[in-house]
Amino acid sequence: MAMLCWTLGFQLQAQGSGWQQRVQYKMDVKMNVQTNRFTGTQQLEYWNNSPDTLDKLYYHLYFNAFQPGSMMDTRSRRQGTIQLGRGADWDSRVKDRIVQLKPEEIGEQKVLWLKMNGRLQQLQTHETILEVTLDRPILPKSKVVLDLAFEGQVPLQIRRSGRDNATTKVRYSMSQWYPKLCAYDQDGWHPNPYVGREFYGIWGNYDVRITIDKNYIVGGTGYLQNPQQIGYGYEKPGSTVSRPAGDQLTWHFYAPQVHDFMWAADPEYVHRSIKVRDSLPAARNGGVAQSELTLHLLYKPTNVKAQEWEKILVDAQKALPFIEKHFGPYP
Repeated sequence: MAMLCWTLGFQLQAQGSGWQQRVQYKMDVKMNVQTNRFTGTQQLEYWNNSPDTLDKLYYHLYFNAFQPGSMMDTRSRRQGTIQLGRGADWDSRVKDRIVQLKPEEIGEQKVLWLKMNGRLQQLQTHETILEVTLDRPILPKSKVVLDLAFEGQVPLQIRRSGRDNATTKVRYSMSQWYPKLCAYDQDGWHPNPYVGREFYGIWGNYDVRITIDKNYIVGGTGYLQNPQQIGYGYEKPGSTVSRPAGDQLTWHFYAPQVHDFMWAADPEYVHRSIKVRDSLPAARNGGVAQSELTLHLLYKPTNVKAQEWEKILVDAQKALPFIEKHFGPYP
């Protein structure tokens, strides 16, 4: 497996003439690679740009879907009883794998407590959705600060997120891994239980610190903020890396104007990068400011398709002009 990280996510796009909620996440996470469990804190600034008064909040707890008896498990096994063409009508990646997971293989996400503007709030978990009943409503055009502590367990990888991928052998592929505030738009809240469909998120900024064993190489959304403490090819060419003492490293990423934060980690990852352009002020670039852009590639050399992944940086560089021509400047 390889992970291709653009140094910045897609830019915020407006919903026509309407309004959008806005978020700013700050998370500090500690990963235990022996138990595959993690703990973390999250501070979320939430801008209610809607004309509505909100008396509740909802969070996604996606990892809870990977437990025997979950809605996702039940749905998949039910689909397996339906014949469609020559086979069962279920996701070939899932099938009946969830019901067979052992306690140490299941996924888990749990919010231990949550405060709004410093006051504890009432919580109720509905499998993959956390319902927060607020002691005071969030008024239109106002901002609140939400603090919470959470813990979880990374499931054996069945779909796009998890640990110890059976095919690629990647240790951790972490998407939809944290308590994620549900979207609120012109149609109201979207607290959709997770049964294996696509994701709807709120655009905003992510400031994330991940502490993990120092022999693991990490790739994540956005810009690495402490490359000189990390090394592994992230440092400036020719510079000296100064890693803190101890058995762990804290990777600090910042991702502006994206709607999610993903990361992956493996002790065998090889990191390659290529700088495709420098930053330019608007005065030197036809009135449009140009940001620096570096492409990063992480792949396992033991992968059977490692040689193909080694060429992907060149291919990505060639594809960039097409992307920008048809979809706009990136990032």
